[in-house]
Amino acid sequence: MNNYEITVGLEIHVELKTETKAFCRCKNQFGAPINTNTCPICMGMPGAIPTINKTCVEYAIKSGLAFDCDINNVAIFERKNYFYPDLSKAYQISQLEKPICINGKIRYKLNGEEKFTRINNIHMEEDAGKSVHDAKLNKSFIDYNRCGVPLIEIVTEPDIHSADEAVATLTSIKETLVAIGVSDCKMQEGSLRCDVNLSVAPKGSDKLGNRTEMKNLNSFKAVKRAIEFEAQRQINAIENGEVIHQITLKWDDDLGKNEPLRSKETSNDYRYFPDPDLLPISITPEYITRIKHTMPELPYDRKNRYMNVFGLPKQDAETLTSNINVTNFFEDCLKLKNQPKVVCNWICTDVMRKLKESLEEEPNVSISAQNFVELIDMFQNKEISINSARELLDRVWDTNESAKQLAEELGLKQNNSADDAKKFVLEAIANNPQAVADFKSGNQKAITYLMGQVMKLSKGKINPQIATQLLLEELK
Repeated sequence: MNNYEITVGLEIHVELKTETKAFCRCKNQFGAPINTNTCPICMGMPGAIPTINKTCVEYAIKSGLAFDCDINNVAIFERKNYFYPDLSKAYQISQLEKPICINGKIRYKLNGEEKFTRINNIHMEEDAGKSVHDAKLNKSFIDYNRCGVPLIEIVTEPDIHSADEAVATLTSIKETLVAIGVSDCKMQEGSLRCDVNLSVAPKGSDKLGNRTEMKNLNSFKAVKRAIEFEAQRQINAIENGEVIHQITLKWDDDLGKNEPLRSKETSNDYRYFPDPDLLPISITPEYITRIKHTMPELPYDRKNRYMNVFGLPKQDAETLTSNINVTNFFEDCLKLKNQPKVVCNWICTDVMRKLKESLEEEPNVSISAQNFVELIDMFQNKEISINSARELLDRVWDTNESAKQLAEELGLKQNNSADDAKKFVLEAIANNPQAVADFKSGNQKAITYLMGQVMKLSKGKINPQIATQLLLEELK
């Protein structure tokens, strides 16, 4: 593979998080009973006239602004003609000649290096329905609920040259679109889907090889595996004197290989023409400016701010910005406790531990910022130990009870009395003469054992810093 260069371009389909569909008033709702969110418009019945959902246009423009795109002053809808059972009207409303956003770039960092992938265009379109295959009945059914669900398609330039760069590009896209609120980007629900165009050529060649397109990539892990497999497959074929044909492939993640689907289509095969039912959209500079003022801080910029202003390590900054729920929680905590490093440490260890226990792709932080800061304050004020703090977090995570009140009820408050600590220290020394002798003969590990006995005698309630200091004083 060292003698070849991989070239990858991505086509990312993103479902927009609107209340209703792109061209009708049916609910845009995942998981609804089959064929309940349909109407003559999204079903493509003769005579039904579509009307554009203004929120879709706004979300498409927000996406373009987030990736530094130019926004066209006119956007035109076209019909992309093809037949498939889940597309009842035999065409998809899409954009080709006048997409809403052009140019732009996706910024990301990989191995400490700042990189970007250029965007060719972002265009609006509608989704098709969904084929449901029943293996027991050996029949296929169609669920038209997804027909007309609003999409944006982000088409990149062939700037990507490794599987890691592709995954980093996709990660940046997901984090950005979730942060600006236009999509939830849940791959397991199909709201973020990716097709990969890949070719290989000898290093130094000024001509790209024939490309293949891979579909059915439903996770970032699958994208990485598929790119690595297909690149090696093409290299092996070239070295065996075979010709790479421009085809569409289906990735099988269980088997870890591609299967041919069909020859690769071009735009001419789809016979695009302007949709006669939808007028061109005029987009004024004033409208774009209004939307720009609603844009939040982007994850890439926020990550840099956390590192440069707060002095957080790169890994912690990435953790805090990789999940919008964690980002918002961190910002809410900072409003109550302006100690970014302290709050960051607690979130990156204890909150992330709780989130990893969840089976959800984008789990919510269940504890309130007020309660969490209260818990941190109790630890900093030496009212509770670190173990008690974690026990409290586990208890209040779902119930969101008062951490302070619960610490009182459960008897988790730490005893800071030096007199009580001395009593337990003297008892531990008296009960463990061998450990005392080991310490005096130079075995420093003995102090750990003795401290364990002190904590055991106090049932974990005594302040360990006070106890340690007194223990050393008594032993000397």
